[in-house]
Amino acid sequence: MGPYFRALPNLFRQSAFLLLAGCTIVPALSGCNPPSGGSGSGSAGESAANSAKMSDSAGAGSTATGDSKTLVIEGSDTLLPLAQKWAEEFKAKNPDANITVSGGGSGQGIKSLINGTATIAEASREAEDKEKQQAKEKGFELTETAVARDGITIIVNPANPIKSLTIAQLKDIYTGKVNNWSELGGSDLKITTSGRDSASGTYKYFQEDVLGKNEKYRADMASTPSNNAIANNVAQQKGGIGYIGVAYATEFTKAGKVREVPVAFKAGEEAVLPTSENILANKYPISRALYNYTRNAPEGIAKQYLDYVTGPDGQKVVTDQGYVTLKK
Repeated sequence: MGPYFRALPNLFRQSAFLLLAGCTIVPALSGCNPPSGGSGSGSAGESAANSAKMSDSAGAGSTATGDSKTLVIEGSDTLLPLAQKWAEEFKAKNPDANITVSGGGSGQGIKSLINGTATIAEASREAEDKEKQQAKEKGFELTETAVARDGITIIVNPANPIKSLTIAQLKDIYTGKVNNWSELGGSDLKITTSGRDSASGTYKYFQEDVLGKNEKYRADMASTPSNNAIANNVAQQKGGIGYIGVAYATEFTKAGKVREVPVAFKAGEEAVLPTSENILANKYPISRALYNYTRNAPEGIAKQYLDYVTGPDGQKVVTDQGYVTLKK
């Protein structure tokens, strides 16, 4: 990668990321011209990936152009920085590979996989029944590969003195049952919530795991397209609270913009932070696996890529990028 690109903060890149044979393309930073599909935006889910469309009958490792060396990876904003680094290193090991990586949310990634415009969908949640059914109607199965683990970190403004929270308290905050930090033993300060939008796998996971399947987010929650947007909201609001991926939280915490809050399963139990040790030991209440999905079992370059991602070299990248590996 060029020195200018490497200088960019790793977890603050949200746009499409392309690695093409013989040429690395980063929109607006490279002299190479991107495909006619445009550079795209991770939050909008529109990217140059659309220029490498697959037919509905295409296999897991090929595209409609018949190029067996092309990978179009799209989906989870949580996984985006990790996927970019994986793509960079896989490309270094496989110089003839053509790789496009973009965000847009887990739902967008799975939709693109089903519609044939992506080879791999990145997701921070499991595929839904309706998505599996849509795939069957297209004549294939959604095949799931766990690629890493993540802790959903609770962040507050650094000026907020709250020491810890329980799952029940988080539910009360995000359903609107409590509206002032003083109700939770904190300062007399209005609670301002930020969360992901409904296209996000993190949005759905947090809703089911913390709020409960039949509960809805409070009406005044700021729904945002990215982890970065949540962290920026919290940094600007004294009573702000948000939930973001652990790697993003590390970056913003180091920058002094937010503070991580320990979480306990219930009152009276120890509240802990989402460290790798706590997540792997199942001590942190809000953690999950992160997935890649393919059409049927991965084949060709898709299989090569996923073998790399789940192997020792790919899992070292997981640790280096601040995520949690699949195993201890």
